[in-house]
Amino acid sequence: MSEEIIEKERNIKEEVHIKYYFSILFTILGTFSILLLLFYKMDSLSLFTVLLSISAGGLPMGVIGAFIDYKIFEYKVKKQ
Repeated sequence: MSEEIIEKERNIKEEVHIKYYFSILFTILGTFSILLLLFYKMDSLSLFTVLLSISAGGLPMGVIGAFIDYKIFEYKVKKQ
């Protein structure tokens, strides 16, 4: 009985894959947009500025992308 459950869980894990394409895309776009904005507003970019741009633009946009990825995955699972 436990072998059947383990086999079913293994099959589910092999079939279920969320691909985070939108998360990566949104993170990159958010980071670059904040970097571009800071580039025009500041004289030079430092490591702090780059880290600030990643946390200010990249991470929130990446969370939005992860939500979109999850909804697409949910739709595909319901369709099957």
